[in-house]
Amino acid sequence: MTARAELLPNRILAAGLLTLALLVGVLAGYSPPLAVGLALGLVFITLTLANLTAGVCIFAVLSFLDTVLPVQGALSAPKLLGLMLMLSWLAMVTAGEREHRERIFSHPAFLFVLVLFVGWSLISATWAEYPGAAIAAFTRYLPNAFLFLIVFAAVRTRDQLLWVVGAFVVGAFLSGLYGIAVPAPAGDVGRLSGAGGDPNETAAAMVAGLALATALAIAARGKPLVRMACTVAVVVCTLALFLTSSRGGLIALAVALIAAVFLGGRRRGTMLAAAVGAVLVTVFYFATIAPAAVRERVIHPEGGTGRVDIWTVGWRMVRDNALEGVGSGNFTTASIHYLLEPGKLIRDDFIVDTPKVAHNTYLQVLAELGLVGFVLFMTILLFSFVCAYKAHQVAARAGDRELDIIARATVVALTALFAAYFFVSRDYGKQLWLLLALCPVMLALARRELQARLSGADPPPG
Repeated sequence: MTARAELLPNRILAAGLLTLALLVGVLAGYSPPLAVGLALGLVFITLTLANLTAGVCIFAVLSFLDTVLPVQGALSAPKLLGLMLMLSWLAMVTAGEREHRERIFSHPAFLFVLVLFVGWSLISATWAEYPGAAIAAFTRYLPNAFLFLIVFAAVRTRDQLLWVVGAFVVGAFLSGLYGIAVPAPAGDVGRLSGAGGDPNETAAAMVAGLALATALAIAARGKPLVRMACTVAVVVCTLALFLTSSRGGLIALAVALIAAVFLGGRRRGTMLAAAVGAVLVTVFYFATIAPAAVRERVIHPEGGTGRVDIWTVGWRMVRDNALEGVGSGNFTTASIHYLLEPGKLIRDDFIVDTPKVAHNTYLQVLAELGLVGFVLFMTILLFSFVCAYKAHQVAARAGDRELDIIARATVVALTALFAAYFFVSRDYGKQLWLLLALCPVMLALARRELQARLSGADPPPG
């Protein structure tokens, strides 16, 4: 009886695997892309349940490949991956090790801000013109907010942090490589879209990937293969950034270079020389190599292709709904009601025919969630930014060169994203929320390292 009882779980598992295999086979005959998506999902579920850190790494890579993955729409890969990460985190904190159950997060007061922000997004459905859009926006904000808890549980050592940062760089590299290999749409002056599907969004991601890849190359002392791989990633991200012809991306690059020089410390002279070199390369490309149409687009913006008109309408929304906003996810729905007002608009087709988002993350949040939601959103951004900067200071004090470099690069990457997001709406952006979630983790690691050094104990493993 005992032997038979021990065999029962194995038989159930085998039967379950056989059933899933048959399901994938049936789907392959009906819809090959859906079958591929299900197979990848099963692999991801298995890896995530076995190792949450591996799941976060896969999530970091695939967050850059949203538009090229086989499952789209309501079953988009990021949504499914986010759901699986949430379930894995719940399993870890309820049935995992005691440390994971007791230390859910290091800043309980900040969790209250996260809950308020996500809750305000859901509550806005009560006054939104289109409640369904508000609820859909809530389902996108919720897994992003959960990343703070998930990453805090998944990344407990420096090695795990380096793996996640490396996965972020791999995702940026693959997105840029995909954009370089796949021809751009003929109607968009040959602008590279990358795997993200939008040139401006891809440009912002390339700058962030460029900053972190450079940091990993510098930090990887004694690891020539890692340095070589990071150097290749730097080249691909830079080329992809140029090919996007994104003015916002170039501004983000300039801001990132200034931030890098500011954070250079004893190597500020070296960073300044590198920044000047990057500027010269950029000027050389757009002055001599870039196609005439691309050069004209960068030098003569002409109002940002309707962006200024969208901003005008967005500010009208803010003026009339300053406190509560028009409702989460309702910018495109409500924009048409603010079209016929005093003030000149050149491109009303982006309001009437094909309604666009605000093309400004901060204006988007302010218009949809009002002053209340905007303050909460900015608190989230500022909290993570301060955590990353403090992590750099604490790591430098502890003499942890590797963690110090990664923390500085994260500050640079966030600064670049914050600048780029003045020109694109990415309040749901997975890359942004993942980097935000890494910041308190880095601070916790740096503080543990400093405490160990001051007490004379051995540094934490990894």
